[in-house]
Amino acid sequence: MNRFILILVFTLLLISCKQENVKWTFEEKIKLPEKVRPLSLAKTGDDIWFSDPEQFRLLKIDPSGNKINSIVGIKRPMNIDFDKGKLYVPEFLTDTIWVFEDGKKSALFLNAEPQAPAGLNAKGDTIAIADFYNHRIILQIKEQVSYIGKEGHNKGELYYPIDVKIKGDKVFVADAYNNRVQVFNIDGKILEIIGEEDGFNVASGIALSENGFAVTDQENSRVLIYDFNGELEQILTDDINYPTDALFDKNKLYITNFKENSIAVYKMR
Repeated sequence: MNRFILILVFTLLLISCKQENVKWTFEEKIKLPEKVRPLSLAKTGDDIWFSDPEQFRLLKIDPSGNKINSIVGIKRPMNIDFDKGKLYVPEFLTDTIWVFEDGKKSALFLNAEPQAPAGLNAKGDTIAIADFYNHRIILQIKEQVSYIGKEGHNKGELYYPIDVKIKGDKVFVADAYNNRVQVFNIDGKILEIIGEEDGFNVASGIALSENGFAVTDQENSRVLIYDFNGELEQILTDDINYPTDALFDKNKLYITNFKENSIAVYKMR
């Protein structure tokens, strides 16, 4: 019996050590096909859409960075999203959310009036929008609207939110110029503040995985990885230059290098 317990403990220790050694490591850079400013990412199958706010367009590339398609004439597209065959594009300068599906373009119906929508996350008939100049999150569920946050710097208050993600009944907000992430429940109650002690200088983008989330620390040119308990697991800096968004896809993490015309790819090893 004692021998069995010793073997079990030893096995658990080996598993724990192995998990601790598994880290995100830089793999490659995807060089983009022309001079652009990649702000945000959305994955559609093997291909990637990214927004280019400086040239009022979106580009679609293959895994090697070759241009496949484009959408032009969007007045400063921000943090985009893809859900159930639909590409959602917030148009910062016109306060509009565009939806592209099967080659057709339509405006998302909202029972609210955002001022400079900066990011969004769609989950079927639930959509959350980072309402930049109103310092709040618009949450629309089956056309019923509620609001999360208000302008300020205290717990539960927001200051120019740029990105938002939904996971279950939680809403993760990139509280950009408060230099932190805030987590709310679906009813708008503040649950947790993350990153205040980690030295953020503009928390601009959030990406969720099965086990945690990544936050782009824009001005510091790094990406911070947290578990869902808010514990900091890793800080990524290799080949990252002014990151504005990140995207998990299987065992890879894609990061926009806004000032470098590239996308950094990390792999879990």
